Amino acid sequence: MLSLPERTLLVLMQRFLTGDHDSSDLILSQEDWSELMALAEEQKLLPAVFDLVCRNPSFKEMARESRERLKRNALRQATRQIIQSNEFLTLLLHAQARGLDPVVLKGITVRSLYPMPMLRPSVDEDLLVPQAGMAAWHQFLLSEGLQADEPAADPAFAAELSYHKAGSPTYIELHATLFAPDSQAYGHLNGLFEGAPDRAVQMQIQDVHVRTLAPTEHLLFLILHVYKHFIHSGVGIRPVCDIGVFAKAFGSQVDWKRLKEQLDQAHALYFAKALFQILHLYLMPEAPFFDDIEDWHVQMVDAEPLLQDILESGLHGASSLTRMHSSNMTLQAVAEQNRGVKGRKDPLTASVFLPLQAMRGRYPFLKKAPILLPLAWAMRVLDYLIKSRQIPENDAAASLRLGKDRIRLLEQYHITDPKN
Repeated sequence: MLSLPERTLLVLMQRFLTGDHDSSDLILSQEDWSELMALAEEQKLLPAVFDLVCRNPSFKEMARESRERLKRNALRQATRQIIQSNEFLTLLLHAQARGLDPVVLKGITVRSLYPMPMLRPSVDEDLLVPQAGMAAWHQFLLSEGLQADEPAADPAFAAELSYHKAGSPTYIELHATLFAPDSQAYGHLNGLFEGAPDRAVQMQIQDVHVRTLAPTEHLLFLILHVYKHFIHSGVGIRPVCDIGVFAKAFGSQVDWKRLKEQLDQAHALYFAKALFQILHLYLMPEAPFFDDIEDWHVQMVDAEPLLQDILESGLHGASSLTRMHSSNMTLQAVAEQNRGVKGRKDPLTASVFLPLQAMRGRYPFLKKAPILLPLAWAMRVLDYLIKSRQIPENDAAASLRLGKDRIRLLEQYHITDPKN
């Protein structure tokens, strides 16, 4: 059952998505207001929530010091977002002038659809570029004053590179593929987007023309991006809002039949139905795109366990180290499903003793010396023990329990087969 602060957060997000700024009907105790604002911070939604409640008479009964702290944090995040967006669009114009025109993923292309985009925080901007163009982009970003987070990486072969600008909120991630190709849990999803950059469409943001994925593929990517984080350690409510905002803006251009088929192919259809059920019940009950998915029978999906997990996870499952560490188990469960493994191993054992192919990405020396796999396993066990001891309250037993609970969620939403 959802707590009062959790229910209130959903009410506020529904109003934020529709541009309704009235929160005068909300009356909470000081304790509940504190829990609500902590939840908003954990979900990275503080600017939107604070803007909605700052004039609420009940909220003003909170200690002045607490309200001032929240105001400073919300204002800082909103200001950062404005600067980040302006710097990114300027950077994109400079890139286009040099013949570099990437496909912009998520980020500003979705944020711009919100009633008040500056109140929807975003850490980075993701760019999809051809593998052959990674080196050119690397040189361009360096020329623009950005620094590579992994200076030793070879851009010609890297699937993903990230860059930041000192003293600036600008943070760029380059991707040669939409999903990490070496992931046994979701690397295969790239196959659903074959040729997608060639079908990219133009979208105007402020005065800048931005290339982004075509509507059906973009919505598919948003859903599968949420799916990816869910099978890691959790999602958070903000990416769910992104799906709703995008579907509301571009639903008439989406091929819903094709989308349904592709989600089914990805073993993510039932999960997507649960996401749309959450949008329908709590966030965007009047959105017109629900008419387009009447035959999906969204109302027959029990989305409550997923919603509880979303609210407990924080944004992208970062609410606790226990939750983040449990991702070893859920990722392994999905990987085994994809490989057709029957008779699942003990979850803890499976999450530590990964197969050679999965271990190569974590321990590069295995590429040249696969015979050292037992050494890599020993290093992984040691790392596991060190992390579990660093946070006593989030011990290995807690991660194991949560991992088992989340594996049951994977089964409930048909991502994995309970008989596997």
